[in-house]
Amino acid sequence: MPSRRAFLAAVSTGVAGGLAGCIDGASGDGAPSPGSDGSTEWPVRNYDRFGTAYASDAAVPRSGPSERFSTPLDGTPRGRPVLAGGRVFQSTWAGIETFDAESGERLWTFRETDDEGASYYTSPAVHDGIAYLGTESGLVAVDAENGEEQWRVETDGRVSASPVPGIEWGALYAGSDRGEVLRISPDGDVEWRTSVYGEVTHLVSAQMAGVTAATSGGELFTLYDGRGLWRQKVPGKVTAVAGRSGNDLFVATFGGGVLCLPTAAHAGRVAWHAENGPVADGALVLADGAVFGGDLSGVDRLDADDGSRGWELGDDTYSVAAAGDTLYTGADGAVVARPLSGGTGVGSARVNAERFRYGIGEEASAMGVTPADGALFAGVTDRGDGEERLIALE
Repeated sequence: MPSRRAFLAAVSTGVAGGLAGCIDGASGDGAPSPGSDGSTEWPVRNYDRFGTAYASDAAVPRSGPSERFSTPLDGTPRGRPVLAGGRVFQSTWAGIETFDAESGERLWTFRETDDEGASYYTSPAVHDGIAYLGTESGLVAVDAENGEEQWRVETDGRVSASPVPGIEWGALYAGSDRGEVLRISPDGDVEWRTSVYGEVTHLVSAQMAGVTAATSGGELFTLYDGRGLWRQKVPGKVTAVAGRSGNDLFVATFGGGVLCLPTAAHAGRVAWHAENGPVADGALVLADGAVFGGDLSGVDRLDADDGSRGWELGDDTYSVAAAGDTLYTGADGAVVARPLSGGTGVGSARVNAERFRYGIGEEASAMGVTPADGALFAGVTDRGDGEERLIALE
């Protein structure tokens, strides 16, 4: 297995260089470049408070990876791993399972003390040595080193949306399946609570202040100081949302396509609507002037300015994330790396559309992928032998 140092040296000398002259995507000075930072963290479910699922400078394998480790999980993985402070936090039905990011050694598992069956735990948010966990009863802060509880805030219903930070982690937002949205200080003080209509599925903090809550009822609510600023109906349950700094929100729905919604002075309008856009359950990627999302038909690239489709490629897709100039997808039987440009060609007729395809077993699925710490982490479930595991590729 090549060391991280060897991998980073390969990146710096141009091994596994990017493709040029592609029809879709930027080229020349505006094109994304391979990442060079081998210590990049991924501290919340979709990387940042905007939910972009894109680490622009993360150095992650772009060709022929090998396995850094493969370690068993106690429960079925839910969502993507989160990585911070040299630790990997994987949400499963058995709790939050935590591992050393270099060796895969199991460190600790957080599980509610009265929890005897499979339960719901969101992907955590991790900052400054504290992991913030969404559970059946509320938001729990634990020591990231040993999993010891520091404080908890009870919610009305289970925490259904992975917690996201406000600006510079000055506060944390959480949402419940009964429509409660909370702003909580790093010390566990509730600064405000309010209610929206329907289960909160996703939260993003893309504006200078406040938070946008998306719901299973197909609505978005932007809240400031516990009060509603604007509300927008979309054609279906919100399955993913991501924000562009200071302006647009990109929203994926179940059966209703993908929409771009301006905020601020233009809040309430629809800038564009890609009716055949992907369901994108869990995440949209914002990178290279485009919006990427996957579903059981493959992964799509939509132009961020007008929603036009650049290409649709691939297999059943359960998760998407990007780093540098590469898009990573979790699929049936494999983890796949593609250039953000999609290779060369028009529409789905393309060449050089894959950088690598790493097999994980014919009946296995990569339910979440995370490019960070010089590796690609994925939670894997296997319908064949029932083996659940966390893998890291470098």
